[in-house]
Amino acid sequence: MPRPPADQPLLTPDRITTAALRMIDQDGADALSTRKLAAVLGVSSKAVYHYYATKDELLHAVYLSILDDLDLPEDSGGTWEEQLRRFAQSFRRLARRHPSFLTGFLGPHAPTARELDALDAFYTLLRRSGLPDALVLPTGQLLLTFLIGYLRAELGGTFQGDTYRARVAAAARQRARYRTLPDLPVPAEGDDATFDLALDLLIASLRGGAAAPARS
Repeated sequence: MPRPPADQPLLTPDRITTAALRMIDQDGADALSTRKLAAVLGVSSKAVYHYYATKDELLHAVYLSILDDLDLPEDSGGTWEEQLRRFAQSFRRLARRHPSFLTGFLGPHAPTARELDALDAFYTLLRRSGLPDALVLPTGQLLLTFLIGYLRAELGGTFQGDTYRARVAAAARQRARYRTLPDLPVPAEGDDATFDLALDLLIASLRGGAAAPARS
C-alpha cells in the first residue's frame, strides 16, 4: 500500500480508535475489520496491528475511549440522588450514541485503571446513600445490570408506544379473559419519562435499602 500523503496525520492509538468507533457506530462491531480500518486510515493493516494485535484489543480500546466521556458522580455536586441521576443519564446518552458501549461495560476482562475509577466513584456514591458496606458491591452490580438491561430493551424498542398499544389491543379482544390490561392507558410517547420512572424506582429502593438493617 502506498505511503499516506505527507499532510495526513500520523497514525496514533487515538486516531485508530476514533476511526474504528465511527465505523462501529455506522455498521456495527461485527463489520469492523483491520483491513477495512486500515483502508479508511490510509495505512497498511500491519501498521494497525503494531498498536492493536487483535480485534478484541481494538474493541476494548474503543470501549475505553467511550468510557472517558462518562460523567462520574464525583465530577458533579449535589445530593447522592441527583448525582445518581446524572450518572445514569450520562450512561444512557453514551449507550444511545454508541450501542457498542453496552457490550464492553462489565465484560469478561481484567479491569483497567479507567474502569476501576468509574466503578470506585459509583460505589462511593452508593456508600453515600447510606447503604451498609456489605450491600454496596452486590447492590451496585444489580443496579448496573439493570441499567444495561434496560438500555438494551430501550434500544430494541420495548418502551415505544406501538409496543404498548399492541399488547393492550390484543388483550382488549379477549376482555373476558384479561381483567386489567385492556383498560390500561398507553403511556405518552417519549422514552425519557419511562427512564425517569425507572430512576425514581431505583432511588426509592436505595433509600429503603439504606434504612433496612444489613442481613447477616
